[in-house]
Amino acid sequence: MQTKSHTIRTIYKEYSKEVNDEVNIKVFSDICSEFNLAIVEEILNGYEFNMQNNLGTLSIRRVERDPRTPQINWGETSKYKQELLDKGEDLFDISTGKGTKWHIYYVDKYYYKYHWTKSRAKIKNKTAYRFDATRGIKGNKEKLTALLKNDDMAYLRFKKYVPSYYKK
Repeated sequence: MQTKSHTIRTIYKEYSKEVNDEVNIKVFSDICSEFNLAIVEEILNGYEFNMQNNLGTLSIRRVERDPRTPQINWGETSKYKQELLDKGEDLFDISTGKGTKWHIYYVDKYYYKYHWTKSRAKIKNKTAYRFDATRGIKGNKEKLTALLKNDDMAYLRFKKYVPSYYKK
């Protein structure tokens, strides 16, 4: 089954069919881009964005980590592993039980994630869809990470979510 790509050009084609006085594609693209950037800024300020048309909402959640299942911080782990290799140390081998353990785990109480509240969406097959925030230097995940690193109080902007493993 072929999936249809929804690029700004395909969206523009649909838009131009529906209006009498259309703007050119460059202006349309700029408007969409500016709108998306403004929405992300509002979400990073702790607001929930209602997408209207029964599509649900987007927000950032502050989620408590499950202490029973520690998560590896792969960025720091990779740096530490390289340091050990540069020093010529042996890495931990589970079969022998010898060597330096090199995994570094997150110890903070919360992690933060973009969240699409699909329960409010009234669309067919909504379990087949997901929201992935952009990554990379200019991505939205990086914007969230930078905000949390640069502002010690930023975490208070985001609604605390308690996972079911804490509820009794």
